[in-house]
Amino acid sequence: MEITKQRIESRSINYISIGLYTESGCDPKEGEYSLSIFSFLGSLDISRAGGVDDISLIKECIENDLDFDKLPKEGMTEIILKESGEWEDVFWHKYYVIERVVANEV
Repeated sequence: MEITKQRIESRSINYISIGLYTESGCDPKEGEYSLSIFSFLGSLDISRAGGVDDISLIKECIENDLDFDKLPKEGMTEIILKESGEWEDVFWHKYYVIERVVANEV
């Protein structure tokens, strides 16, 4: 078996398109919304044993970085996320950042 080594800085970056749905009478700040993954470029780790999976990182990004006050009372908001991270000693801590938000009110 041949092994290819590469640096983390030179690998491709994941982009994810998410749909966040809100309904009137619900409070998104209290987690009353639904998320759907529309598409992604790259790969997603959805069941990482012993670590944080991409789904958890996506939800964490939405909860910490999205301004819920700017969401429509009822409708769909498309959110584009970009994979990022930082080194801490020899460990790579991956996270997602919001690249773009497009709100569509019903």
